[in-house]
Amino acid sequence: RKRVEPERLTEDLIRRKAEHNEGMLSNLEEIALHQLDIGRIETVNQACRELRILLLQSNIIPRLENLNRLKKLEYLNVALNNIQKIENLEGCESLKKLDLTCNFVDVEELASVRSLRNNTHLEEVYLTGNPCAQWDGYRPYVIASLPQLAKLDGQEVTRTERIQAVQQLRDLERRLGPDAEANRRANEAARERRAREPDNEDAREWCPETRLLDTLEARERKLEQEEKRREAHRKDDYLLGIEPDRPRRLFRDDGSPIQMNMGKWPFKIEEKKDEIVVDIAFPRFLDTAQIDADVQPTYIRCTAKGKHIQLVLPEEVNSDASKALRSTITGHLVLTCPKARPLVEGAKPAPDQLEFKGATVREQLELNGSVDLHNIVSDNEAAAADPADLAKEAPPPLESDDDFDEDDVPPLE
Repeated sequence: RKRVEPERLTEDLIRRKAEHNEGMLSNLEEIALHQLDIGRIETVNQACRELRILLLQSNIIPRLENLNRLKKLEYLNVALNNIQKIENLEGCESLKKLDLTCNFVDVEELASVRSLRNNTHLEEVYLTGNPCAQWDGYRPYVIASLPQLAKLDGQEVTRTERIQAVQQLRDLERRLGPDAEANRRANEAARERRAREPDNEDAREWCPETRLLDTLEARERKLEQEEKRREAHRKDDYLLGIEPDRPRRLFRDDGSPIQMNMGKWPFKIEEKKDEIVVDIAFPRFLDTAQIDADVQPTYIRCTAKGKHIQLVLPEEVNSDASKALRSTITGHLVLTCPKARPLVEGAKPAPDQLEFKGATVREQLELNGSVDLHNIVSDNEAAAADPADLAKEAPPPLESDDDFDEDDVPPLE
């Protein structure tokens, strides 16, 4: 049987939970990701830089990580997880409230609370339900370690309590070392006991491993129930004659692309001398990260929110040299695609060539006027000509009118 894995905190999951913000992540300020069986914090560090409130309670997150770029984060809730150490929050410069209720921060990791000293805006911390909260010096140690705190576990920190905690801090640190070492040995013994009897329910103490195992078992049952429901729906559709939705074809049988516009977005294709420009009017508030543009030699395809727009280009283009730009004002996506075989024009003639050509034309036009025939043959050539030769070349004399008389032609009156 396939092993069930924790849920991945992917960009797609965040978008589904960000419907209140039209699925946009670049300006997302608040997101609730609780009770999703998430196994690791990821993606939000790069995709959601504007987050102010992040709710991750009731998951199986083992450690705090990938949060250092959330400079505007003010409230982080990771209650009911598997966190055992407070770390990697120094980059959250605006953090005001941290909820770690019911995690597994034990006495040996209580000193990790000092990593929050540089979070100068931090006012509230919740550690109720963690093993470290059972240590008798827990509250004064945390208050003395974090002088900026205004509330600890929902209780206001008074001025008197803060002064007394600072006075006790040296003694608390001296006691914490041996107590942490004793607690570490006890935890090691408990892990060995659980390893020897993995199937013994009585030996399964409440720990991160137990919570992880219980959560994955519940997740497996949940997935099986969902699969049964889907199978039942498929059977009902079959009995009712309802055919399942077929995937949309992008190409014909001969491999040529099919033009489509599933999102019904307005578009315009402009063919220029050496490039083709495609302008697609995507919605203004559609997050650019949701648009996937693909330029091929004979067509372009853009996908947004699972819908395709595929356009056949009037001429083959160079896909590697194509560029895509999106307007932050109108939301239009403009694809500039250089042609693979651009129109090549001949070189223009030099200016002096143009002047010479113009002069030649003018000379030819001048010959169309009156011409002096006397100077066509020179005087020397005329004198050298023999009169007898000229007579031979002369045309024969015209015939007289009598030669044209015929009997069938009546005489003139």
